[in-house]
Amino acid sequence: MSATKKTAKKATTKTAAKKAPVSKKAAAAKVSDCACKAVGACKSPAGRKLTRVIAKYDAGWGNQLFIRGLGGGLDWNAGVPMQCVGEDEWLWEQAVPKGNVTFKVLINDSVWSDGEDSVVAAGDTIICHPKF
Repeated sequence: MSATKKTAKKATTKTAAKKAPVSKKAAAAKVSDCACKAVGACKSPAGRKLTRVIAKYDAGWGNQLFIRGLGGGLDWNAGVPMQCVGEDEWLWEQAVPKGNVTFKVLINDSVWSDGEDSVVAAGDTIICHPKF
């Protein structure tokens, strides 16, 4: 019986390890040091293009990044919380049928990132490194 339990435990561990999106992390780590870089496109199941913004920034404990903009359901007057997906990685994704999404990243929806607005085309993924 103990051999069976060990086998079952190992299988569970292996299954959990296979679910981790290692390839996305590896791709994100290889992006150049540009302020923002488009890295690809994909489509949502409904045929609408899934647009992603990945912000690489350590916001510090208790802080959260937000995104504001135009297109993709964003608004310049109210931020949308980004999802923390890593120690210094934040994600916003939305199915956008066409056009561009213009955006800026904020800390706690109050401190705007420096520099010009960033733009991502519908269906693309952009990795940005905001500076505050």
